[in-house]
This record gives sequence, structure tokens and C-alpha cells, in this order.
Amino acid sequence: MTDLEQLKKDALGFPERAKRMIVHNATTLTIANEFIREVKGLIKAVSDSYDPIIRHAQAEKKKYINPLRESEQTAKIHVGAYLTLQAEIRRKAEEKVRKEEEDRQKKEDKILAEAKILKDSGKENEAASLVEEVPLPAQIEIPPEPEAEGLSMRQVVDTERINMIVKQLGRQTRIPGIRVYPVWKWDITNRELIPKEYYKTSVASRKEG
Repeated sequence: MTDLEQLKKDALGFPERAKRMIVHNATTLTIANEFIREVKGLIKAVSDSYDPIIRHAQAEKKKYINPLRESEQTAKIHVGAYLTLQAEIRRKAEEKVRKEEEDRQKKEDKILAEAKILKDSGKENEAASLVEEVPLPAQIEIPPEPEAEGLSMRQVVDTERINMIVKQLGRQTRIPGIRVYPVWKWDITNRELIPKEYYKTSVASRKEG
């Protein structure tokens, strides 16, 4: 039997010895103190025996875990770049929809105003024909947000850009959802009002499970 195996065997017998111990006088106190010193010595012996094994196991673990973690981070960089590109494509598509809808709405308002004039003049048929010329809403396909293992996209307020504008304009700053205080202080009063151009997309790690 190796020294370590003997240590393990000895250690497993100490709990029962401790339970049977009764300290009721000076002699038994001396025995208990000696028992405690023996336990401490055995703890050190077991630790000294296992520490080299543990250090070796940890070194072996790092040898394989570190390359895997590096591979994971590298893959996440590639995925993040793709997600960022897709987010920019979606942003441009959404902006195109917004602008086309604004133009469409202006044309619709103009046509409806002209149709009302015709209708008020008794020219209901002409008014109805004109209303049929109202353009339909923009039909632009917005790419869906891709899913990535362990990563997600989030939009954050571009505080650097806002700070720069506030520094330049001070209390004259007019950004929806932003209120400026003296001494260049500002806070977000309504995040939903902040225009999309003040947002930037970033890749954020997402814990699974």
C-alpha cells in the first residue's frame, strides 16, 4: 500500500474516533489535544500528497481549455462582425421604409386635400377617382435578426455623440427624449423618443440556460 493510500485509509477512521471521545478531566483533555494535533498533521500530509496531483491536473486542464476558449472568442469575433453587418443592413432598410412612408404620406395628404376640394365643389366622381391614386405603403423587406449561439445584438444610446452635441449646444440642445441641465448634465427622460440615429448596435455576450 502506498503512503497516500495509507493516509486515505487513516483519515477515514478519524471521524469515528472523534465521536467516541469524552473530555472530562486533565488526562482526557491531553488526549484530545494530542488527537487534534494528529488530525492537523494528517490534514497537512494529505494536502501535501494531493497538491502536486492537483497542480498537474490544472496544468493539463489549461493545456486544452485555453485553446478552446481562444477558439470560441475567435469564432465570436467572426459572428459579431456578421451580426453587426446585418444590423446595419436592417437599419438602412428601416430608414428607407421610414423615408418612403414619409414621402407617401405627403402625397396622400396632398391628394386627399385636393379630393376634398373637388368633393366640396360637388365633383364627387372626380374626387373618388383622385383618391384611388393614393399610393400604397412602401413594401420593403427588412431582413430578420439572425440568431447566434452565445451572442446577441443590443442597441445602446450613443452617449459619446450626445455628450459632444450637448457640449457644443448646451441648453440649446434639442434631442427628443433628452433633457439638458446646467453644468452640462443630461439624462434620458424617454428612451422611446430618441431618434434611431442616436443609437449604435453592439454585440453582447448572452449566457445560455
